Amino acid sequence: MQTKPSLLCRTAAILTASSLIITAPLAMATVDDAHSFAMEAAMPFVEQGFIVREDYWNGEVKSGQKLMVKHQMFKGNEYAFWLGSANSNVKFELKIYDEKGQEISIESKTSGMFASSRVNPPKTGTYTIVFSLASEKENGLFWALAYGYR
Repeated sequence: MQTKPSLLCRTAAILTASSLIITAPLAMATVDDAHSFAMEAAMPFVEQGFIVREDYWNGEVKSGQKLMVKHQMFKGNEYAFWLGSANSNVKFELKIYDEKGQEISIESKTSGMFASSRVNPPKTGTYTIVFSLASEKENGLFWALAYGYR
């Protein structure tokens, strides 16, 4: 005697298939992924005593477009900025400038899915963080910029 699948089994199979179809587009890169990579860049700095701030900037940007963030920094603190992208094969640029347009970055590094820049501001004031991401394959790039200090 052949048995028919129960209604419960058929419903479960339909729900499973539907959830795979619905979640498939979500497997793409997101700004949350970009933030995760920025936090990965922060790990060596945390080991050196940097405190990571909870607030950060993020979004999507056209490949090659420069973005700018103004940020208050205080003399006597050392700051690190971490730029992450959820897109692979991205070329990063991350620089920090004083009010006169002079670059104050002490050290900048790029590695895989993120870049970092460390600064020791010469005086208390508002500084400008300028960054860009570029890709030969993708036009819209997800990014997150986080920072910390010690």
